Amino acid sequence: MKEQLLTAVFSDDVKDDVIDALIAMEALSGFSLSRIDGYSREHSQFDVSEQVAGHRRMCRIEVLHEATLEEELLTTLGAAVRASHLRYWLTALAGSGTLGHNTRAR
Repeated sequence: MKEQLLTAVFSDDVKDDVIDALIAMEALSGFSLSRIDGYSREHSQFDVSEQVAGHRRMCRIEVLHEATLEEELLTTLGAAVRASHLRYWLTALAGSGTLGHNTRAR
């Protein structure tokens, strides 16, 4: 099984839509979401308070998935954000696992 990590950054406005779309994907076991401050040279898209602060509040998700799910995952995310902007990148993994209670490293 070839795994990869999708990382995506998007507007807080579509956070609930993205969460709902990912939860509905039965092939995914889960994902991580965090809030970040996004910095850009393209300040014209920032509102006044964001221009004063110098950044925009955004969300970042990380989804560990089988490479075979890439197209479905991107299609699902595209539908969730509709007209909003989502930037993503994919990273191939050399390995992954779980450590802790009743587990062992592989």
